[in-house]
Amino acid sequence: MSELMIERAEVFVCAPERPGSTWTPEQPEPCTTHTFLRLTTQEGLVGCAATDSYTSHYPDAVLAETLRDLLPELPGRSAHQRQALWQLLRPKAYARSAQAQALIDVALWDIAAQAAGKPLYQLLGAHRSSIQAYASTPVLASPEAYVDYVEQWMEQGFRALKFHCWCDPRRDRLLLEQVQRAHGDKGLALMLDVEQRYDLEQALEIGQVLETFGYAWFEAPLDDYDLAGYRELSHRLQVPVLAAGNAITDPLLVDYALQRQCWSRVRVDAMTCGGITPALAIMRNAAAHGVLAELQSWGHSLAQAANLHLMLGQANCTYFEQACEYEAFEFATLNPLRADATGHVQAPQRPGLGLEIDWPEIERHALQRLSV
Repeated sequence: MSELMIERAEVFVCAPERPGSTWTPEQPEPCTTHTFLRLTTQEGLVGCAATDSYTSHYPDAVLAETLRDLLPELPGRSAHQRQALWQLLRPKAYARSAQAQALIDVALWDIAAQAAGKPLYQLLGAHRSSIQAYASTPVLASPEAYVDYVEQWMEQGFRALKFHCWCDPRRDRLLLEQVQRAHGDKGLALMLDVEQRYDLEQALEIGQVLETFGYAWFEAPLDDYDLAGYRELSHRLQVPVLAAGNAITDPLLVDYALQRQCWSRVRVDAMTCGGITPALAIMRNAAAHGVLAELQSWGHSLAQAANLHLMLGQANCTYFEQACEYEAFEFATLNPLRADATGHVQAPQRPGLGLEIDWPEIERHALQRLSV
């Protein structure tokens, strides 16, 4: 077995010209930052990862500065030591971004799969080679705009959509009712995401509407930290209830919530929970509890790929999240992930994460660079 010793670690911070839309109505246009990590082994294998962060005014330098403190731990260590490295870097005395740890972990998995000559999902369980995608919408101007948007994405082959909405129960109900009148008989899987903006009473009201209309799930109705509220909501509604999945992300905390039946399904993202290693543990733990784990895949193509491989590897998830504004997330990616004419995303066939990255393009646009 090759040693896969890390020889060099490099970070590139880029702010794309196209920032993408908002997913709540009061949100200003985000300043999106792509942070890339490139690890090179002594054998010449290159593992990579990327994640997005969103700020209001200036590109985000915090993630790169966190990596500045972590990268010296990597040279001379093997990509086979993923679990040990994850435990070593896991915050114990000082809080730091799980996204930084995720970049390292994902790049190590990328190297390991390349060394095995296999697409990553084959190392993660190889449950399937494709998965149905749902179109994840931005906030639109009117109920009629959502009706038209559904039609547009159906024409592209999608049979599932998730609405980011106004987070106002009265307006959101109008949206739901008009979409139901126009498309309720077409066998679509529909979801609603209110980005943690409702209180319990509002969530119960709209949740009952979603039950009546047969929605696939109700996402982020309450603040992620409101586990008591989620537990009550999950027990009182038949529609599956998910948190946003951005706050309760540590495997121990997720297990705590699972044991108390706080959610109908687990919501997690490899890039916010600390990497593929903890995300895989969360998915397996959820399966042991008989609960589906629906992964986010909003963000740069490399972040999408990390989550896609997990979904392909494991059985207890149902949909890949396809952000509608493709190009905003495909910076410097030569073969980005897009659903096919049947609304499915196929497994990349190249070893590792399977994406071809234009590193010269990244280097030309880098606002900040680090290396060890």
